[in-house]
Amino acid sequence: MSTSAVQIYFWCILLFANVGISAYLPLERDALLDVKSHLEDPQNYLSNWDESHSPCEFYGVRCDKISGEVTGVSLSNVSLSGTISPSFSVLRQLHTLDLSANSISGIIPAVLTSCTNLQVFNLSMNSLAGQLPDLSSLLKLQVLDLSTNSFSGAFPVWISKLSGLTELGLGENNFDEGDVPESIGLLTNLTWLFLGQCNLRGEIPASVFDLESLGTLDFSRNQMTGVFPKAISKLHNLWKIELYQNNLTGEILPELAHLTLLSEFDVSQNQLTGVLPKEIVRLKKLKVFHIYRNNFYGELPEGLGDLQFLESFSTYENQFSGKFPGNLGRFSPLNAIDISENFFSGEFPKFLCQNNKLQFLLALSNNFSGEFPSSYSSCKTLERFRVSQNQFTGSIPYGMWGLPNAVIIDVANNGFVGGISSDIGISATLSQLLVQDNNFSGELPKELGNLSQLQKLDASNNRFSGQIPTQIGNLKQLSYLHLQHNAVEGSIHPEIGLCNSLVDLNLAENSLSGEIPDTLGSLLMLNSLNLSHNMISGEIPEGLQSLKLSYVDFSHNNLSGPVPLQLLMIAGDDAFSENSDLCVSDTSEGWRQSSTSLPPCQWTDNHHNFSRRRLLAVLIIVSSLVVLLSSLACLRYENNRLEVFNRKLDTESGDDSDPKWIIEAFRPPEVNPSAALPLPMVTQLLGDREEQC
Repeated sequence: MSTSAVQIYFWCILLFANVGISAYLPLERDALLDVKSHLEDPQNYLSNWDESHSPCEFYGVRCDKISGEVTGVSLSNVSLSGTISPSFSVLRQLHTLDLSANSISGIIPAVLTSCTNLQVFNLSMNSLAGQLPDLSSLLKLQVLDLSTNSFSGAFPVWISKLSGLTELGLGENNFDEGDVPESIGLLTNLTWLFLGQCNLRGEIPASVFDLESLGTLDFSRNQMTGVFPKAISKLHNLWKIELYQNNLTGEILPELAHLTLLSEFDVSQNQLTGVLPKEIVRLKKLKVFHIYRNNFYGELPEGLGDLQFLESFSTYENQFSGKFPGNLGRFSPLNAIDISENFFSGEFPKFLCQNNKLQFLLALSNNFSGEFPSSYSSCKTLERFRVSQNQFTGSIPYGMWGLPNAVIIDVANNGFVGGISSDIGISATLSQLLVQDNNFSGELPKELGNLSQLQKLDASNNRFSGQIPTQIGNLKQLSYLHLQHNAVEGSIHPEIGLCNSLVDLNLAENSLSGEIPDTLGSLLMLNSLNLSHNMISGEIPEGLQSLKLSYVDFSHNNLSGPVPLQLLMIAGDDAFSENSDLCVSDTSEGWRQSSTSLPPCQWTDNHHNFSRRRLLAVLIIVSSLVVLLSSLACLRYENNRLEVFNRKLDTESGDDSDPKWIIEAFRPPEVNPSAALPLPMVTQLLGDREEQC
């Protein structure tokens, strides 16, 4: 064939191809424009989906380079809502349809089963509902992910016909409660199986353990039963096991160590028991190890401390005991550890933050003792630091109060001493500071006022002294303030009334004095107020009764004046006991119905006036007696002096027998104080005095 003939042949092919393309493009463009019309696009990702553009130029659309037909529509995570258009069925060469991570609702149109060339069908993380259509005709599917929607009805048994599947996700849907079909074992090419939280029950089918290519096995958050499967060790390619939150029983067997590729292992929240096999330390690639909320016991294998990739380790709410593996975290980028609510004892491990990656350190409710290791002084990555309810002693290591990323610092219920460092002001993101039930002392630092995000401060049952910092008033988010049972003194500063989010305020059992500030009446959210066992004086602010308080206690103080009737009705007499000068101002029917033992203020005032009059009368009587006795004493002294003088004169004159100079010893008459001044006369005098004043 000559060169010219070849050229003619080539141009003919292009001509017919272009005619085919030009004939098909308008049809696909119209289909995609109809798809757009069913969707809401607030971010305008579909702005170039219009008639002036070729479908192959549309955002998220891919086309075959030769035929020009649409082969892929990928619009993942672009904030779309609306529904799925049936017009997708026009795209006969569609290989990929990915609308994941949007807010699309409605159903899957059954007509999409005509897209027989689909290989990837991903509608996960939307709001789709209804029953799934039978998609078994899509025999070319390799990826089917419909997880995290609201599909209902029976679990689809037709899944087993899609033998080409490598990835299957149907988890997080509302299917009817039922068993996992045994036929799922026919999907021998599966590498990813996600069936978590879709109302499955019964045992994991034995056929699942024949899926030798499986890398991820996820049956989490169902009602799966039976013993932990020994056959799982046959799946040598597994790198992720998610079986948490089920009803599995039995023990973790040594055969698990055969899964040498295992990176993530989570069997938490089951009913598993036994001792962890020491062979588990052979899982050298472990990054995530979660077995919390089970019934495991005994000591952890010491070799866990040699793992080099461990990032997250959680064993809380079990019955582990003994010493904790000392090297855990020393060689790995540990990010989170929660070993709370066990029986670990001895020294606390030193190396959990060795690589400065640790964000979550939770070890509350154990039996750790001794001083907290100083190696954590430089652990500035911590966000949650909780070691409460142990037996620690000594001081908090230098620098640990100032954690710039901390959300919670919880060292309560230990034997820590020392004080809260001024470095606490560096922890500006702190929402909870819990130091109660220790032996902390010293003054509360004024830098607490820098914690603008603080919601809960509990420093009760310590030995703190000094005054409450006025800077507490800066804490606009503070809802819970407990400082009871310390040695805090001084007055309650009015600035505390600026903490307008306060719900629970407890300052009981301190040495506070002065008056209750009126500003407490502006704490509109306050529900509980305890100022008992202090030395507070003055009157109870009237404004407190306008608050929606459910608990108050002002007992054991030096308060005086009227008790607001509304507070009395809420709290009863006990809340105001041991305040000798309190009374109830309302003597009307409301006071009588309150059944209080506190006296009405009118009677109290009369009683006090009468008492004052009696006191003044006694003072007058005593003063009169003192004057009288003083005068008599002076008279006797003068007489004695004269007698001595006269006797001296007699001696000098030689005559001391003159009877006129002999004076008998002076004896003052008996005086009855109560009779010295008639009471009516005293009362009259006092009455005259009050009128003059």
